[in-house]
Amino acid sequence: MAVIDMKKVTLIGIQKDKDNILKTIQSLGNLEVSSFEEQGGAEGEDAILELGKSQDLAALEEIQSQLSQVEFGLDLMNQYNPVKSGLFDTKPQVDTQELARVFDSRNEILAVVSELRRLEDSLNEISLNETRLNNTIMQMEPWEKLDIPLSQLEDTLTTRVLAGTISSSSVQRFLDAIHDMGNDLIFIQQLGQTRDETCFFVVYHKSIEEEVSQVFKEFAFSTSNFAGFEDRPKQIINQTKEKLNKAQKTRDQIIKEITDLSNVRRDLELLYDALLVEIDRQQAVHNLIETHHTFVLRGWVPAKEAEKFSQTLRDRVKDIYIKLEDPDPDEDFPVALENHPFITPFEMVTDLYSTPNPRELDPNTVMAPFYAMFFGIMMGDAGYGIIMTIAAYFFIKKMKPKGDTKKLAGVILIGSIFTFIWGAIFGGWFGDAGTLFGINPIWFNPSEEPIKMLAFCFACGVIHVFAGMGVKAYANIKEGRILDAIFDQGLWYVFYIGIILWLIGGMAGLGQALTQAGKIMTIAGAVGLVLTQGRDKKNIFAKFFSGALSLYDVTGFLSDVLSYSRLFALGLTTGVIGTVMNQLGAMVGAKWYGWILAAAILIVGHGFNIVINLLGAFVHSSRLQYIEFYGKFFEGGGKAFRPLRIRTKYTDINN
Repeated sequence: MAVIDMKKVTLIGIQKDKDNILKTIQSLGNLEVSSFEEQGGAEGEDAILELGKSQDLAALEEIQSQLSQVEFGLDLMNQYNPVKSGLFDTKPQVDTQELARVFDSRNEILAVVSELRRLEDSLNEISLNETRLNNTIMQMEPWEKLDIPLSQLEDTLTTRVLAGTISSSSVQRFLDAIHDMGNDLIFIQQLGQTRDETCFFVVYHKSIEEEVSQVFKEFAFSTSNFAGFEDRPKQIINQTKEKLNKAQKTRDQIIKEITDLSNVRRDLELLYDALLVEIDRQQAVHNLIETHHTFVLRGWVPAKEAEKFSQTLRDRVKDIYIKLEDPDPDEDFPVALENHPFITPFEMVTDLYSTPNPRELDPNTVMAPFYAMFFGIMMGDAGYGIIMTIAAYFFIKKMKPKGDTKKLAGVILIGSIFTFIWGAIFGGWFGDAGTLFGINPIWFNPSEEPIKMLAFCFACGVIHVFAGMGVKAYANIKEGRILDAIFDQGLWYVFYIGIILWLIGGMAGLGQALTQAGKIMTIAGAVGLVLTQGRDKKNIFAKFFSGALSLYDVTGFLSDVLSYSRLFALGLTTGVIGTVMNQLGAMVGAKWYGWILAAAILIVGHGFNIVINLLGAFVHSSRLQYIEFYGKFFEGGGKAFRPLRIRTKYTDINN
């Protein structure tokens, strides 16, 4: 399986058939509409057709505005009357006729949104009013003991009447200073306090103005302003609280009205999806080249579906011209992949890195088995694998996910199966629970033989890196660059294998013949690399120097292989955490009341271990593909195939 061949489509239709043609294309879901510029259209034609395009853009903007209104309405309903849905609830099934009916009657539904907008404006106004009222209460509470109408805080002919504050830290010294004046012509009352200040009511005779002013200045007495208030502070507080109660009753009534309007939620959701479908269609319209009577559409369709696509349109529209062409040799086209069901989920992993370009091999077929294997080794627990497999399978069957969510679930499902396999091979069953119950590993226990496990991981790395080099060699041969495959991959195979045989033969004592063969291969590979890796240089000295310098790439190879030690590290982490959870459960379970607590520890602990190590396995398995594997051959940079299709959020469309 590989990159799907594409056909270039040129379609010419009459304006009166445009809507029908686009709806048919959208229902088929297999044509990506390209702009005329992307297909090499003449720039001069754009100026002639600018008016038609701007009108289409205005229609698109109007529908996008309506979509925003519907989204607002749904958000407001969900805020005050959220929908209670089950974990495995599925989307309702509708047909395109129902979406069309809702779209045609959208003005009636949008009127409900306008009412919701009015109600939200009222709620916002109430919130602002409540803020003002609460500020008034906060302002008045420190003065609640003042039993004088605030409107009467005015001087008389002979006295000064003041209300003000000083720092709470200076209250006692302030009172002592007033007392030390020894004058009966001043009255002072201490009231409440704020966080940092204490409030006072002061009346004094004007004859001692200078003496009082000195004390006020010393303690930074700040006169309070009660402009706009007339009654006593306590009366103002009570009146304000009554207003708050009325505001709350009004708020409750408005929320009830919003809740009552929630009976149109389904219509709003249908309209949202209908508008989403229409927006996609209008965006396609914006990429058309139009005259008053005709339009031109250009795009791409998978080659195997091209004839069916063409025939379907001709059956539904009488006056239409469709031309199907192969892309030019140097022409880029959108990339769609077709793979075995086992391979398809792993396309998501590659897409997170880059989309393959149209002229290179699809890496997923080779990558998928390695990814699943590494995922299983990193998780490395058969018990976890069983739980994850059941959970992933149940999720796929019940939730029926689509797109990348479906692919991610598929990756986890396949990885879970490999987790079970490698867990059984290495004896991992919920940490060390397998050992406790007498279940022995099929091969060996990595925690008991770490060197053997590390060697196995490095061997996996060598095979993985060699596979990447092999894909590059295959691509070179397929494109007719046989010498490149021999010099750039074949000689490196000889060199690397020679080093491996040389080292293994010497370290493991496997015989002089193996060691000698490794030496010969290493020397032969090195000589070949020195002579060929600089072949693109013009100067003979540059050729030799470049070839000799290429031998330094062996450090990159060693670095790549060492990266596979993460297989051991993550697998060991899974087992250690699982074992610790078992030990904790056993400690509390020894008591007569500890079984419930032990069960909770085991469920939560192992659940946490599964989740955190699943994330680690996904990330690090991806990293090994992106850096160590794809770095050997993958170019990427392609543009993913995005056909015009029916896209919804709240519903699924019946086929």
